[in-house]
Amino acid sequence: MSSEKGGEASIQMTPSKSSQSREEFRVFEEYIVNNGLKHSRQREVILQCFLETGGHMTVDDLYRVIHRKHAEIGRTTIYRTLKLLCDAQLAESIELRDGLTRFEHRYKHSHHDHMICIECGTIIEFVSLEIENLQDEIAEAYGFTIDSHRHQIFGVCQKCNQRRSKKKRTHRKTKAGVKNVSTGSH
Repeated sequence: MSSEKGGEASIQMTPSKSSQSREEFRVFEEYIVNNGLKHSRQREVILQCFLETGGHMTVDDLYRVIHRKHAEIGRTTIYRTLKLLCDAQLAESIELRDGLTRFEHRYKHSHHDHMICIECGTIIEFVSLEIENLQDEIAEAYGFTIDSHRHQIFGVCQKCNQRRSKKKRTHRKTKAGVKNVSTGSH
């Protein structure tokens, strides 16, 4: 599906889908009213910026985008609003090993799972009907009803594996060269 580098501001700005965007604003407004919360212009700005960005954003990633035009909106407000967006089913949070929470679009987005590189933070989204079917079969065998699930695979991405291989080859050559120099043999 997609791949991005985590931990850096790798945010893609996408054109706003006006009809879906309006629907997401309606869903959020409904959530705010139903939960007795206060409507605010800052929350609207945060929602709009969130909808215009793609990928897996940290609070700081979104803060950098918002702060350019709305310096009055702080990190805490962004964090709290992102939590509300998760509660309203408009966003989903992803906890990774680096301790940073990332947020991605959820409303009317298809289910997917993640492979996360433990070296560079790249997040690769994927869909596997085989995995989905297998977990349904396993749940059924145990009489378990699945409400939701999150599948994250941690490992090393292709680019980092290539870098590792190159370093090993360079290290072997250097090591062999050092040995040859110190022993005086070839």
